[in-house]
Amino acid sequence: MCALKRIQQLDPIHGDFWDEQASSTAGVSCFHGTGWARVLHHTYGHIPTYLGILEGERPRALLPLMEVNSPLTGRRGVSLPFADECNLLVSDGVSGEAIFHEALEVGRRRRWKYLEIRGVHLEGWTDVSSASYVGHRVDLSGGEEAIYQGFEASVRRAIRKAEKSGIKIRIANSLDALESYYELHCKTRRRHGVPPQSLAFFRNLFEHVLARGTGVIAEAIHQDMPIAAGIFLHTGHGVTYKFGASDERFLHLRGNNLMMWEAMKWHSAKGFLSLSLGRTDRTNAGLQRFKSGFGAEMYPINYYRYDFRREAFRNGHGDYPDWINMVFRLMPMPVFRSVGKMLYRHLS
Repeated sequence: MCALKRIQQLDPIHGDFWDEQASSTAGVSCFHGTGWARVLHHTYGHIPTYLGILEGERPRALLPLMEVNSPLTGRRGVSLPFADECNLLVSDGVSGEAIFHEALEVGRRRRWKYLEIRGVHLEGWTDVSSASYVGHRVDLSGGEEAIYQGFEASVRRAIRKAEKSGIKIRIANSLDALESYYELHCKTRRRHGVPPQSLAFFRNLFEHVLARGTGVIAEAIHQDMPIAAGIFLHTGHGVTYKFGASDERFLHLRGNNLMMWEAMKWHSAKGFLSLSLGRTDRTNAGLQRFKSGFGAEMYPINYYRYDFRREAFRNGHGDYPDWINMVFRLMPMPVFRSVGKMLYRHLS
């Protein structure tokens, strides 16, 4: 067996060095793949600083990092921008602590303000979290009947209501489906007072992820009109529900429930074993109930932020005041989209 090499910086933009090896690694998600790295790089210009330990040519450990360099919010390292969680991936017998220390050395050399790690905890090292969320995961391994029986009664009623309303589900990965989703996405984001990602971001997501067969879009169609949709990304045996949107005029038809159920059936039939429903704020009880209603197991997701000026982990992200959301809700749609296009590079 080849001896382990020292920690190296790897380039996910110009090679698929990790994807095949990582697909069977515990804790892997769609965010670890080279597709997500390319989306971030081509949309925002973030610089990949992926750290890995190799055995021969085979990666045995990986910490994906992007350097975000903004004139407004400064330079920092993030693992990874717009990822709900991005665990350090390690093979058996390999310690991840050395990679974290190397990440700190990179940050000092690059004069980062901070290093943010999402979803990772090393006992005795990352003791102070900067933010805490909950994740939800649904077991798809038991097949269609077991999945359905795991739903709460209210969810099963909502599914039956959507079916009786004549809603149909279409699963595709076409550019037309993506652009249709984006229209719903912008409306949903404005309803919540949160700017949308740019259309360029979603087109890059299509080119580097969906078009390569590692994701689909599920649409709920009512009278030839998309009323709800979700984007599901695939890695190995796992699926991540990354984006969801709906038309509020049709929420009473429960298209979201039917869309989620049909997407679960589709992925289970394709051999996927679990579905992550993403992170949820601990204060958002309504969204937690919605996800738990699908039989999802809840688990903690913690973010850790190392402040290089203090040489210590720090607590708190710094929340935005509520009035900002109200301002976003009142913006005309063209202005709202432009604000999102401008902001996300700086908020990564």
